[in-house]
Amino acid sequence: MEDWLEKHRFSARFNAGESGHYPQTLDSLLNALQPDFTFSLRDALLQTQLCDAPNLGMEELRSAVAALHPGTTADNVLITTGTSEALVLLLRRLRPQRLALIVPAFQLLLEIPLSLGADLIPLPIRWDENGQPRAPLELWTKTIIRERPDVLLINHPHNPSGLVFNEDELNALQTAAQKVGCTVVGDEHYRFLARPDGLLGPTAFTSRGFVTGSFIKCAGTPGLRIGWCVGEPSTLREMQSEKNYLTHTVNPLSQNLALWFLQSFFGGNAFFARLHSDWMQNRTYLADWLQQQSEWRGCPPQGGLVTCLFPCVQQGDLEQFEKMRHLGVFLLPLSTFTDAVCRDAQWCRGFRLGLGLRPAEFKAMLTVMVPNNLL
Repeated sequence: MEDWLEKHRFSARFNAGESGHYPQTLDSLLNALQPDFTFSLRDALLQTQLCDAPNLGMEELRSAVAALHPGTTADNVLITTGTSEALVLLLRRLRPQRLALIVPAFQLLLEIPLSLGADLIPLPIRWDENGQPRAPLELWTKTIIRERPDVLLINHPHNPSGLVFNEDELNALQTAAQKVGCTVVGDEHYRFLARPDGLLGPTAFTSRGFVTGSFIKCAGTPGLRIGWCVGEPSTLREMQSEKNYLTHTVNPLSQNLALWFLQSFFGGNAFFARLHSDWMQNRTYLADWLQQQSEWRGCPPQGGLVTCLFPCVQQGDLEQFEKMRHLGVFLLPLSTFTDAVCRDAQWCRGFRLGLGLRPAEFKAMLTVMVPNNLL
């Protein structure tokens, strides 16, 4: 997957292969955050000491992350270099022997457990004839109880389907996991874009499990490399001990910017409200476009910045990919999600579509993807 992104992300006219919002400049970020603060963010950033931050993360930032997860405190939070590091460190501590995972899945969620010798128990998403995804919860819960995994990993909102599970659905999965003594891990990278009203989506966190998360894709700031893991303190300290031999600490510039983002989100939300509005606009554009043509099947994501599109014509995904690249459009083939499992799954011929372009650019891309251009 990363090789595909690296090869095409910088050359495509319309880069819809990415899974985050269009990138923000430091200037635009500070200007948009500033109305929610009484002190100068620029001055505070310039006065930041370029020293090692606390290994667990700045306490004020950890407290802000804890506020996203009721019942936790700063002691339940480890700040990491993106969610990828959080997941790698956590999975290395848990060492699952049998891991249940919703598929298709972001490759890291597959490859790290496999590298640790785990057996994978796939929980497949289903798509109907219109390209609408659904979660077959009854099948999933029966599979969990029958196969008895020791770790259940819930990517939510889901990448690449765009599914969001409500609290009842999350509770059903957690109840099944509890019956077999399974640790639940929630990967919540898109939780900030999970509801039309702009509020946080439901969390998979319970006192018996862990979640990893971030806002950087939702906010168009992946270069900040900020992530976190929330869970039981002794496990977090074991993770932090290994982190000392990897990235050691997250730089204080990124931590301050992350703190200001979270404080703004809970305050006036001067910065993020615009990006949420752009997400809603692109969802509307996509819904209208899908209704007006008959060559693609799919639907806007319920949450997150990605969804799946399926071509109606019977041809290989690589042939379809080349036709779109000739038009300047880069979508990520879903076959890049399938190195480990489900090579013959129904969704392999589809593509992951990113909704992170600016609305005018996203609408222009859809106009290019009309049937006559793809013949």
